[in-house]
Amino acid sequence: MKARLFTLISITILALALVGVAQAHVTVHPNALPSGGFTVVNVQVPNERDNAFTVKVDVQVPKGIFFLSTQPIPGWTAKVYFHKLPKPVKVFDDTSTQEVSRVVWTAKGGKIGPGQFQSFPMSMLVPRAKAGTLATFKALQTYSNGEVVRWIGNPSADEPAPQVMITAANSPVQDYPAGVTAMKGKMMHGAVYAFPIALLAALGIGLARRKRA
Repeated sequence: MKARLFTLISITILALALVGVAQAHVTVHPNALPSGGFTVVNVQVPNERDNAFTVKVDVQVPKGIFFLSTQPIPGWTAKVYFHKLPKPVKVFDDTSTQEVSRVVWTAKGGKIGPGQFQSFPMSMLVPRAKAGTLATFKALQTYSNGEVVRWIGNPSADEPAPQVMITAANSPVQDYPAGVTAMKGKMMHGAVYAFPIALLAALGIGLARRKRA
């Protein structure tokens, strides 16, 4: 019984330790951005291969971004792509006939080597959306050996797409290390912790009753 209890407790502690552990994924930071405001975000790209360099990063931006500029990075070129809107949209005191579709960074002498990462900053006008909306930045990471890693999956996938949460207008820019999906579902996140704790409590009560018997 004691050995069994020890095994269950060990598994529970391990589960707790794994909750919120960050993996080396392509991400966007900060990841909580006020609706309709200008801000700078960084596309953070780690190199996950031991025998190849990252030489290209292609990021598809969410709809509703009309203004976006990139910061020069030595050894890299950046190109912003647009697509035409079905009808013009008023943005501030101007009218826009197009919106940003993607941004592509290509190595021109630069590279991201094994064990390294690179941040790609861009200034943008955050889309106007309801607070709590998740905006997705699908990304393709190309390695020097021709491999392309597609960061386009859902949050639980092996290769999840980067996401940010749009917050209320004029709220502060923030960054949640645990990720925006964890913050959006924090009640569920709390339940993840509550279950192992409740399990430990139940095991303790059961053991105590067994001793009294």
